[in-house]
Amino acid sequence: MTEGVLYIASGKPFVKEAAVSAARLREFMPHTPVAIVTDVAGVKTEGTPFDQVIQADDSDRDFGDQIRYLEKTPFDRTLCLDTDIYLDASVEDVFEVLDAFDIAAAHNQDGSAYEVSGVPDAFPEYNTGVVAYRMSPPFRTFLEEWRDYYTELASGENSQNQPAFRKALYESELRVATLPSEYNTMVRYPGHAKGPVKMFHGRLLDINSPGAGKYIDVPKAAAIINSTEQHRTWTLLGGLQLHTDKRDSPLHKYRLRAQEHGIREATRRAISKIRSRTTSE
Repeated sequence: MTEGVLYIASGKPFVKEAAVSAARLREFMPHTPVAIVTDVAGVKTEGTPFDQVIQADDSDRDFGDQIRYLEKTPFDRTLCLDTDIYLDASVEDVFEVLDAFDIAAAHNQDGSAYEVSGVPDAFPEYNTGVVAYRMSPPFRTFLEEWRDYYTELASGENSQNQPAFRKALYESELRVATLPSEYNTMVRYPGHAKGPVKMFHGRLLDINSPGAGKYIDVPKAAAIINSTEQHRTWTLLGGLQLHTDKRDSPLHKYRLRAQEHGIREATRRAISKIRSRTTSE
């Protein structure tokens, strides 16, 4: 049983971005094989983070490429990552999920790209930037249905493959595991996390593409968001702002001290702490 990570990169800019992502992955998963499917000629394994390069000659350079190339994986169990995935921890445990499930992905943080008939709101859209799957005849059947729905649904501005993924998945017989948002956190949107975020999703290079642009410095955002493992939310107005659980806030601590020692003593301690910080700075 083989396991590995797969990138799908159509065009040189995306190959470069995949190399950035894979190099980061190597820091946490040095022994996990990494393959890339690309239509770019001359991509080598030597001097790159890729163990295997699989040539694709029929690329349309659109969101349909992912559907076409997932079956080119050289692994029995595959973790397919978009080129703009930034790891901050090992995610080898995702392969364990495939012991019991056929496919795994996280819900799309931005909701549904557009409505799809025949699928209830209670079955939400998944984000296809992180997809783990077990290659099997039922999965190949699912790929055919996904491809058919993509051809039917994708047009103009509605060119994403996720609505078709949602409909095909809803109608399939695959066992679906929903990954926590910490396994696919899109940093260009406000969000919430509890515990370490393991995979961040955001443009790593400035690429002109039909997908998202480079709106934020992902490594810096990862450092801020993972500076604590408490419940936290973040907003993007005026830059990324992290908001931690109220138990960590100075105001909440002041209230607790006021309840226990009185307002005067709580205020005295707060002022003393502020002065000590000012002196140390």
